[in-house]
Amino acid sequence: MIMTDDHKHEEQTISFDFKTVSARKVAHREGQDEHLSPEERRCRRIEQAVNEELWRPWENLMPKCEGEYDWRFCFPLRMPEIAPLIGVVWGDSACDCIEGDDAEIVQIIVCNRYSNLVMAHFTINRVEVVRADGSPVPLLPDGSPSIQVVPLGPYCYGDIPPCSCVVRQFMLRLRGAPGGKYRILLQGVCFEACFHQLREDCFTFEVCKD
Repeated sequence: MIMTDDHKHEEQTISFDFKTVSARKVAHREGQDEHLSPEERRCRRIEQAVNEELWRPWENLMPKCEGEYDWRFCFPLRMPEIAPLIGVVWGDSACDCIEGDDAEIVQIIVCNRYSNLVMAHFTINRVEVVRADGSPVPLLPDGSPSIQVVPLGPYCYGDIPPCSCVVRQFMLRLRGAPGGKYRILLQGVCFEACFHQLREDCFTFEVCKD
């Protein structure tokens, strides 16, 4: 499951049987191969060829031990919001002050507050400073911003295990910045929520009498 701060999936349910699902898988995979290297594409083609060879026609579907098949397919899994705990900290003492001409090291702490999932490939793609009303920071006579974030991004946190925190930092560079309140915006906070689950299933068949 891939989580982003600005993307929502529309609900769409597709019903199918096992005789048509292979074709749907192939069509879905083809649209995702554009970014792959030639070696990766070849591996995908071999995998696809083997899957199609194994996917031969059949006529008998084993009944489930209990209940019926649920033929719903390709629909979004409804889950509660998964929200990392993020904090921004700075300064060596409580008396420290960010001045109009200054350079401060600022740290972004990201914590995975959950005990049963991994936040994988966690990335903050961009950090930006704006005025309190959301407008751009004042510019210097040479046209450069009076407050800069170095680097702009991205900030890669890797995989954050359950109940743990990871820290990254940037420099807040101020040159003639007017006094007042500003905002630090974290944009493109993206990660994959990885769960481990265990299930079992049961099917029945009958042996014909001689």
